[in-house]
Amino acid sequence: MVSEAGLFFALWLRKPLRIGAVYPSSGRLADTMAALAGLDLPGTVLELGAGTGSLTRGLLRSGCPPQRIIALEEEPSLAAVLRRNFPGIRTITGDATRLEQHLAECGIDRLCGVISSLPIKWFPVTAQRAVLEPCLRRLAPGGYFLQMTNAFTSPVATAQIGISGRVVTKVWLNLPPAQVWAYSAMREACK
Repeated sequence: MVSEAGLFFALWLRKPLRIGAVYPSSGRLADTMAALAGLDLPGTVLELGAGTGSLTRGLLRSGCPPQRIIALEEEPSLAAVLRRNFPGIRTITGDATRLEQHLAECGIDRLCGVISSLPIKWFPVTAQRAVLEPCLRRLAPGGYFLQMTNAFTSPVATAQIGISGRVVTKVWLNLPPAQVWAYSAMREACK
């Protein structure tokens, strides 16, 4: 049986621009993102690019009830790992650029926050917009779209999409070290 890390690495070798990282996120990064996810706000927390569930574990460790988590993963083999390991969360196997449709089908009209490990810096601007806009429309006041990245600049084309964003933290104990960016609609600029 292949380990989750082995599965993740094998998929990265085959699809490096779709998987985005060679190894699942560290516990430190997962806990950091969970702490920033706005779990005190009303709504569901949406995890994009859930992979093997590293960030999901962080949400659960933070006390987030499983039924409040929706995980979206495009890769069927990774979505199967999520379903097996986290039977209490709702897992959607699908393309993040079709997020409007996925959220509508699930009846999700309010998100407390979004945590994303999508390789969004490689997405064209139209695809970035298709991912971010449905989330930003549903975010509770004070909620953010959180994106992890190892890029030195924003992985999202903020000016072209018309949103604001900023680095909220860096996590050095991750392979590779990561930054977490928080994005919001322009009218709710990051404080």
